[in-house]
Amino acid sequence: MTAAAGARSRSRRRRRSWPRRGARSRTSSWSSRSSTGRPCTSARSESRSLAYAREQHKQVPAAIRKLQETLQQTSGIADELSGRVRKLDAVCGRVGEALKLQAAQYVARFRASQDALPPGTDEASVRVLREAEAQLSALVRQRFEGAMAAKDSAGVSRFAKLFHPLGLAGEGVQKYVEFIRKSLAEQCALEFRQLAPPSFGKKVDAEPMPYEKAIRSVYLAIADIVQEHQESVENEFGPENFIVVVRGLLDEVDVQGIRVLERFFKDNAKVFQQQATEMQEVGAVLDETAVITQRTQQFDTYIRNVAEGVVELIADKEVFVKSLPQGYNEQDGLPQLSKLVHRVQELVSSYPAACEQSFLLRSVEKAIRAPDSLDPNDAEQLTTTLVDDAFFVMSTSLGRSISSCEINAVCAMVNHVNAALGGELKSALVRNLSESKSSYSNWVTYPQNLAPAERGQHPLATLFVDQEGRPRASLTAADSWPHALNDLQQCVGYVDKLRGGAFDEWFPSEGPDKDKRVMFEHCIGTLDATKVELENEHAKHCKDGLNLLKKHLQRTLVPLDTLDYDIDEAQYNDYQVNDPFARSFSAQAEVLHAHLRSVLNPASCDEILSQMAEQTCRRIEKAALSKRFSLFGALQFESDVRALCSFFTSVSEQALRHKFARLFEMSSLLSLEGVEELRDICGELRSWRLSPEEIRTLLEARTDFDATQRDLNMLLPA
Repeated sequence: MTAAAGARSRSRRRRRSWPRRGARSRTSSWSSRSSTGRPCTSARSESRSLAYAREQHKQVPAAIRKLQETLQQTSGIADELSGRVRKLDAVCGRVGEALKLQAAQYVARFRASQDALPPGTDEASVRVLREAEAQLSALVRQRFEGAMAAKDSAGVSRFAKLFHPLGLAGEGVQKYVEFIRKSLAEQCALEFRQLAPPSFGKKVDAEPMPYEKAIRSVYLAIADIVQEHQESVENEFGPENFIVVVRGLLDEVDVQGIRVLERFFKDNAKVFQQQATEMQEVGAVLDETAVITQRTQQFDTYIRNVAEGVVELIADKEVFVKSLPQGYNEQDGLPQLSKLVHRVQELVSSYPAACEQSFLLRSVEKAIRAPDSLDPNDAEQLTTTLVDDAFFVMSTSLGRSISSCEINAVCAMVNHVNAALGGELKSALVRNLSESKSSYSNWVTYPQNLAPAERGQHPLATLFVDQEGRPRASLTAADSWPHALNDLQQCVGYVDKLRGGAFDEWFPSEGPDKDKRVMFEHCIGTLDATKVELENEHAKHCKDGLNLLKKHLQRTLVPLDTLDYDIDEAQYNDYQVNDPFARSFSAQAEVLHAHLRSVLNPASCDEILSQMAEQTCRRIEKAALSKRFSLFGALQFESDVRALCSFFTSVSEQALRHKFARLFEMSSLLSLEGVEELRDICGELRSWRLSPEEIRTLLEARTDFDATQRDLNMLLPA
């Protein structure tokens, strides 16, 4: 150790040992300073640490933003790189496909020119090309089979394009069809397995028409296949080969559709064998039958329209037609009738037609047997529920058959409806009229019952009570003749609705099935005969109703029998003031009309008024041919005829003036003042409704007419 170092060491030891002098007080003083100075030093240290941390914290957001920017840049680079890789992969794929297609095209060129090779062509080169053709064909078949096994639709489509240039177009189309049919069969198998066995019953959330849904899925799948593959097949194989594809699809539709159809009829055998008792169940099955038939007809029309459009693109139609198998249609290249359509027609004509007939008759009978509702408190309800219920059943059955698009089923149902209409329903309506006639006849005898009802009261209120004045319960049309007559007239009006627009909707006049309209129109014509029968029945019972009411008119007709028309001017003036016949008759007829209008529908009311006018005219005609007339009497007769005609034409919606035509001719003849007027009227070219004998009788009845028998013989027809 050097001297200086030794000196420094001694000096430090001396400084450390220096506090020994006066140790107690100095130590105590040092300890006191040390205990108060330590916390101040620690606080300053922590304050510096917090300040540093605060500065670091301020730099964190900037660091985060920088990190985000870095990550975004990295992500963008990664996306760009992966995009380039994908593009490269796609380009490589297209290059590979192009190479294969180019190779196939080279082979196609070779195949097209090998028969025209010049002499001396290198056999080795030809052999190499043939080997290449064989290898490429084998590779294409292998890859195509692999794509089919893997259910790779894109791969199948891609490799199918290579068959045509390799001279394997027919084989390619067949394999293509095989793949499509296999895919379709697998898809249909899933739908078929969802059809629950009948022993399990229907689930609450089950489809309302599961079999229709299953068969519809087949048709929709075919439509999707056509839309997806038609263009590519036509471009690669030609239109004529797409017809082959369509035939294959149609064959698969036959297989899958008939499978569903047979299952449907098997599972619902109880209904089709007419052993089901629940009408709701029968109706549901028949509804589904109609929709299945409709879907089948619509699909058949669709696929044939597609095929017709393809056939139009074929260049050599003659070759195509000659290549068609026997029984195939030249317009679409398809069978005249597919197996599925044929099977649907067989089943519909054998089972549902008989089942529909039974269902219709049972439903109509049920509607007839069920008490028809008549509300005694509702004056606006002129009919009961009988006709509405029966026609609902008939229109539903007819509409269901029309929606099936099967014309034979439609015509059969029209015949069934017509039979029910003219049979069970007509008998029920006539029976109600017969049963209600007696009570109404007694009730209408009392004039007070014909008086207008009080406000809020039914016009037939007193008819609906028993002998003790208590309202009768469960009223039907058999208790009210007016309601029964209204039901019959309503039935007549509803016949036209059965002929309505439902058929025009499914079989339009310019549609593909327009030829079927002729058969339907011929069949629907049978309803016209039934309608005429119902109209005659209605007119007959309106006449009965008039006979029930006519007793109230007899009093006003009595003066007609004794009325003297051989009067002078003074009597004529008295008749004008105190009308002896027409005015009182019109007043009583107005009371009857008011009653009829309150309880009958307008058609029935007008029919009774028409018959009343006709019978009144005949009664007046008969009276006029038996009376003597003066000129003033003839004028009074004409005034009476005009007053009655005015009344009837004013209260009826029908044209009734023609019923007074004979009476107006009578008044014209009776009002002639001399032979010259007779000569003028007989010289006119007119067709008389009166017979020559009636004309002569009227003219001879004039007491103040100056025509002689010679004049009458000359002027009147023999």
